[in-house]
Amino acid sequence: MEKLIPDEKLVADFFVTGNEYMWDSLDLKYIPRTNLCNDNVGGVSLADSNQDLNQSYLSAKKFFEQAAPKSIKFVLIGLSPYIVSANDKEPPVVCAVEEKVLDDYLKLCVDNGAKPVCVVLPVNSAVKKIYNADVLKAFRDTINNVVRKYKATFIDLLDVEIAEKLFKDKAHLNSEGSAAVSVLLGEKLYLKGILSPQDLCAASNDFFNLFAKHFPLDPNFPNDDKPLMHHVFCKMACEDFNRLSKIMPKETCMDLMAHVFSELTYSYLANLADILPKDDYNELTNRIFKITVENIRRKDKIKVGFYFDFSTHWCGDDLYNAFAKDERFKLTVFILIDKGNEVNHEEILNDSKRFKAHGLNVFEVKRDSHDIPKQDILFRFHPYPQWVYPAFRLTNLKVKETLLTHLSYSLHVSNSSLSYPLHNVCWKMFYSSIVEMNVGKEKNKFDMPRGIYSGYPKQDIFFKPDTKFHFDWKTARPDAKKIIWAPHWSINGGAFYATFQWNYNFMYEFAKAHPEISWVVKPHSVLLMVATTREHGTIFPSIKALNEYFQKWNDLPNAQVYTGIYYQDIFATSDGMIQDCGSFIAEYQYVDKPMIYLTRRDNGGYNKLGEEILKASYTVDGKDLDGIAAMMQRVFIEGDDYKAAERKAVFDKYLNYPKTNGMLASEFIYKTIADELKEESK
Repeated sequence: MEKLIPDEKLVADFFVTGNEYMWDSLDLKYIPRTNLCNDNVGGVSLADSNQDLNQSYLSAKKFFEQAAPKSIKFVLIGLSPYIVSANDKEPPVVCAVEEKVLDDYLKLCVDNGAKPVCVVLPVNSAVKKIYNADVLKAFRDTINNVVRKYKATFIDLLDVEIAEKLFKDKAHLNSEGSAAVSVLLGEKLYLKGILSPQDLCAASNDFFNLFAKHFPLDPNFPNDDKPLMHHVFCKMACEDFNRLSKIMPKETCMDLMAHVFSELTYSYLANLADILPKDDYNELTNRIFKITVENIRRKDKIKVGFYFDFSTHWCGDDLYNAFAKDERFKLTVFILIDKGNEVNHEEILNDSKRFKAHGLNVFEVKRDSHDIPKQDILFRFHPYPQWVYPAFRLTNLKVKETLLTHLSYSLHVSNSSLSYPLHNVCWKMFYSSIVEMNVGKEKNKFDMPRGIYSGYPKQDIFFKPDTKFHFDWKTARPDAKKIIWAPHWSINGGAFYATFQWNYNFMYEFAKAHPEISWVVKPHSVLLMVATTREHGTIFPSIKALNEYFQKWNDLPNAQVYTGIYYQDIFATSDGMIQDCGSFIAEYQYVDKPMIYLTRRDNGGYNKLGEEILKASYTVDGKDLDGIAAMMQRVFIEGDDYKAAERKAVFDKYLNYPKTNGMLASEFIYKTIADELKEESK
């Protein structure tokens, strides 16, 4: 090997050796470095299409001789399983000569102050079939032994799946494939401590875009055994933010980082919330959202989407209609039509028809849908990442394109967590109750006024004096009391509210024996899914048996089963409710009717709102069938509502949001968003 630069010492951060895979499959501009050498490349490739391990070693030795002492930070040593000798008579083994050369090579790197990194690149599936399991084991065992001896690094990417479209032939990557593999290697070098946070910060936007495109990892499942690039980048960004803030004005640093993060997905912000101090996080995210608001504000039509998993999560037509009256907004309701079992599927299709009959613009979504229109503002009604369809996950929504807004599908009465990734990345977080807002202030990273007490738009209808409610109750007697039974789904999981498993037969027999009561059975949507599954404790052996049970109710002259949306008319025309649900504890307070709540000893507990409402309600153990019968006799049949005054006081203190805000929740939410998106707003 001749001198590469006569009479001068070579300048490079790293160099690469290896055969045609290292020569053809790496694009060194995607190995991010802060100390760049000639032509903005931090490394030099010495790889060659016919280079074996011994030639790699000799090239490296010559390069070290010509380089400035201790200037090479690391060396990428390309390896392939071809160094394993295999035949039909003896077990596969790495050739002793090859092992000795590798040992000498790693020692050479260490002696020259460079970190040796043994690298095996991905190959086409056809090439991978050449190596059987025994060959790969012999190869990897040998490399690991030598690596341990010199405390070197081994990055084995052989099993990484690479799309066929990234290969130009059966063995070699095309230019996009080369860039993708180089980006992947860059990430692994960072994770192994070879590259620093500053190195990764020097990477171009193409680096992160390529990684997200070709190697997507879901940040919503932190137990994934693969490292999360999103979290890696946020750590880097935090450290880099701290570094930059010491050498430039904080405002300049904030602006710089805001523009970086506005180009990324919400998963980055979610991880950033775990890293930055609260004040810095809020200042930074406020600047980020300001950029997005400016982008959206200039549009002729602002797209507003409503996403939910179950139709019963719907926030009510009033909020939709408030936006629909403003010609700036184009609205879409996304309803999932392939969720749950066949019982749920029928309910979902019926609800889709109901939405359309109410004049809503409905977009039916399947799990694998790819043609979902992007929204400028997206309302999400629950924070649980495991439920969300891929198109609506944080990892697939870009900050610069969509403003995320959260409005809970329920009136939160439990003491369960209110701190999920979604809560920390919302542009606006609308709270249904003062109690929920106060809990959110304590648990979430963002400051007010991104979190605002709006009230619960689903209940706006009960504050409209001109509303006429109507529902066709099945009655066996003209003077029958109209009672709702609403069983929860959590038989053996979740919040542990459900008592259905202990009293479902009793409730049917009681209804059958008491024609003086007209019943509406309103089961939770998820109950229709879990009541037949072993995971949650099987009640019915099949969906057929489940359907037969509810059909028995429908066959009674004084009962009917109702599932799905638009149940406010049922609430308003009822005389009482017996239930073990969560949100219904608070929702039913808006009609000022007596409620019997069925308790269980292992319930997860309630927040202050839930506790205060239950004190003003009638409670009985869900297993105490005699107690349930006695309570229904006293409260419903005899009409002894002795807690009425206490119930009204709790409602006025905790749930009367128009009294606090001076307007309905739907008006408040619409006005908050519309005002901020006005062109003249700054």
